[in-house]
Amino acid sequence: MRGTSDDAHIDVLILHKAPTRAQRRRTRQRRRWAAGVAALAIGLGVALLVNIAWFYVHSDRVGHQLVEHEAAAIAAARARATADRPAPTPTCAAFNDTSTEPEGLLEAPTIGLQAPVLPGDSDSQLDVAVGHVSGSTWPGQPGTMVLAAHDVTYFSGIDGLGPGDQVTFVTPCATYRYQVTGHAVVAQGTPLYSSNRQTLLVLETCYPLNALYLTSQRYLVTAQFVSQTPVGGPAPSTATYPAPPTVPAPAPLAAQGLTLATNDAPLGVLGATGTPTRAWLQSPAPLADEAAVLADYFAAVRAAEQEQPSWWAQLAYLLPNTDAAPLRGATIEAYTTALESSLAVSGDTLTGATLSATVRVHGRLYQLTVVEQVANGALDITSWTMAPA
Repeated sequence: MRGTSDDAHIDVLILHKAPTRAQRRRTRQRRRWAAGVAALAIGLGVALLVNIAWFYVHSDRVGHQLVEHEAAAIAAARARATADRPAPTPTCAAFNDTSTEPEGLLEAPTIGLQAPVLPGDSDSQLDVAVGHVSGSTWPGQPGTMVLAAHDVTYFSGIDGLGPGDQVTFVTPCATYRYQVTGHAVVAQGTPLYSSNRQTLLVLETCYPLNALYLTSQRYLVTAQFVSQTPVGGPAPSTATYPAPPTVPAPAPLAAQGLTLATNDAPLGVLGATGTPTRAWLQSPAPLADEAAVLADYFAAVRAAEQEQPSWWAQLAYLLPNTDAAPLRGATIEAYTTALESSLAVSGDTLTGATLSATVRVHGRLYQLTVVEQVANGALDITSWTMAPA
């Protein structure tokens, strides 16, 4: 029975006030604005996808045409050279920095790369080819040649190139062979080393290698010039030699770059002691072994400069890091003499090396001498001296 006392339940009816005309108008405006933003976002997404698709189609179509054009010129030159034997191959024109036609084909069989090379490194070149960076050298010339490409096109797989792999620059006149020596990830704008004493090739692209946008880092592959064979000339020797020794640098140290492309060190004379064979001396093996020796040296320099005793221990486990005390927290400001390298060789196998130079650290001169030994296929620094000069 429902009572009428103070404990009676009271049903309360709450009436919602109907929105005004102005409120309804604002609601409709917000909905239209949200729908417009959604439509714009969808349109931008579709436009981006269409743009990416068009980029790949254009790059593949034009790039393929450039490859076919240069491959035909190379095949025709080889046919003429074969027909004209034993007449000498005619002198070829110099590389042209302003040409709009390919200057050659870049090939790397290990990763299935075949790409046309155009002078210049703007989008008009990189969208369809590998670009030759202006100011760098051309094949066969002393110094460093830099070739750039987008990470999502021709250079998407250059991280698959390992030390010792072959990279060639093929033209209607000659084939230039290079041997890969190392990799590095560096900040955009990092200067690349170039010296008339070395003939190097650097492949450059954005990092990470799957980025669809410009990044602040660059991935570099460095290769050492090995040989030049004119069209119609004899094929290069197929003799093989022991692989260069490994460098026990930890990954964070190796990522800083341990090649001549990322370390400014003037090189002097490369010598050989011991009992090297004549075939080894005349092969690309000395240059490949020197690259490993230099990488080990650059790794130790950086470990000392950055005061990383654990890194130093991996490179020179028998030596206290105090042997490189002048470098701790400092840098090599300059080489006042060239860095001389002497390889110790037994037959076709590297057994050790000695490097020496006069360097300036904190304004003081030191005579730096480094001895490396090969043990179980890896380099180990067994002596490091820095005597005041």
